[in-house]
Amino acid sequence: MRHGSKVTHKNSKESDMRYFSFVDEKTSDATLSLVYHNLPNDKIKIYPTAEGKVCSVDGTDEEILEWLDAQVVEMTDIDVAAFTLGKSQSEQWMLEWQFMKKQRASELTIATVVVNSIEYDADETAMDRVDRILTLANWKFNQAVAGGMTAAEAYAAVYKTTVVWKGKDNEFHDIQIESLAKAQEAAINKMKTVWEKYE
Repeated sequence: MRHGSKVTHKNSKESDMRYFSFVDEKTSDATLSLVYHNLPNDKIKIYPTAEGKVCSVDGTDEEILEWLDAQVVEMTDIDVAAFTLGKSQSEQWMLEWQFMKKQRASELTIATVVVNSIEYDADETAMDRVDRILTLANWKFNQAVAGGMTAAEAYAAVYKTTVVWKGKDNEFHDIQIESLAKAQEAAINKMKTVWEKYE
């Protein structure tokens, strides 16, 4: 066992992320490096840096302790800021990030949302079109209120009216402007979910 880390006390069954740095050590026969041991590859991310390597490990206290005991190089606990800095300087991370950006863009391009049984395209181009309708509706709402309508009357007069809109099914539908606003909200939430997935 070669490590200089202390375990943070928490529920040993609770999965958590920890971060380490280490340096490969060479012998006459081989390079001694990190071993995965009891943790699958997708639980450990390793990034070479100029000074050595940094890695993140996702597991319970028990899993990480067992993993640490199997290492043949010295593992040093670091915080997430040090890991993020080291990762950002890694060419491997830059290649991964370029790939993830393409994946994210692809996912956003084909995004859809469903409101009142109608499926809408939820990519940025489609939502830009919805923006134009809602901007005009907002102006009409304010105009109606300024003309003496109550907010409830103005809402019904503007947002309950329908426009013709082409759904994801490539068919035209009579859609209340209120539904377009709900589709816009759902699309924004979906976009947020996709962005967080690739952070």
